[in-house]
Amino acid sequence: MNRKISILETLQRYITAQENFPVLNPDAAKLQDAVLQADPDMGVVKKLIQTDPTLTSEILKVANSAYYKGLGEVLTIKEAALRLGGNELVHIIMQVIHKKNFSSDIPAIHARQVKLWDHSLACAFASQWLARHLKMADLVSKAFIAGLLHDMGKLCLLSAMEKIKKSKDNQIPLTATLMDKILDSLHEQQGYALLSKWNLPGLYCRIARDHHVNAYDESDSLLVMVRLADMVCNKLARNDPEEDLSFVMGSREADILGLRETCVALLEIAMEDAGLTSSGKSGSIR
Repeated sequence: MNRKISILETLQRYITAQENFPVLNPDAAKLQDAVLQADPDMGVVKKLIQTDPTLTSEILKVANSAYYKGLGEVLTIKEAALRLGGNELVHIIMQVIHKKNFSSDIPAIHARQVKLWDHSLACAFASQWLARHLKMADLVSKAFIAGLLHDMGKLCLLSAMEKIKKSKDNQIPLTATLMDKILDSLHEQQGYALLSKWNLPGLYCRIARDHHVNAYDESDSLLVMVRLADMVCNKLARNDPEEDLSFVMGSREADILGLRETCVALLEIAMEDAGLTSSGKSGSIR
């Protein structure tokens, strides 16, 4: 018991140190602020994109992908923005901005970062799909971002664990089992703190905090969709042929959203087609 308290106290010390939070560089923070405005100024967004070679290349790659085959080659960010549309551009920007924090050189940390990133992208896709299916047009773009960021508390915890492993505190036995238990039990509040530190709108911070709690605001459709998307993505990740849709369909979230079993089955098919299952490889998604 004393050993467990020591581990948690050490972890909390690293988390509460300001410099140990995952950070966004100034250009990324400025770009994130621009795209999350209620009415983004796309002229400003395009100028900021052009200062980031990784982001520029990713946007041009998607605009020239097989999905848009036959529409001619896109050579500039302006042309890419016209082809992709504002929502898709925002999704790519948010993916590139946040993926840069998933780059540990410690194998045990990096493996969990990869798993977290894949789950985050899957939840982004599933949340957006639900918003479209339920004809909540005003929530489609927000649903993608909420799904993408809902588990970022785990990123914060992984960053702290990485620093512990590289420090004089490395004698603390951060076993695989303990690391996973810490991630599962502590990520909600850390997610709220991290997204608040990143100056994200309150609705995303609250979803990070409340996506597992028993008592939550059932009138918050965005939160309910992310909670259900999280369930579906976890089910697909387990890849258990004996597991059916009953626990999803029996959830309060499915009841609130008025979902039928055929809807959830269609969502699973859409995710499999997009390569967002345990056997698929995730990348940019639309």
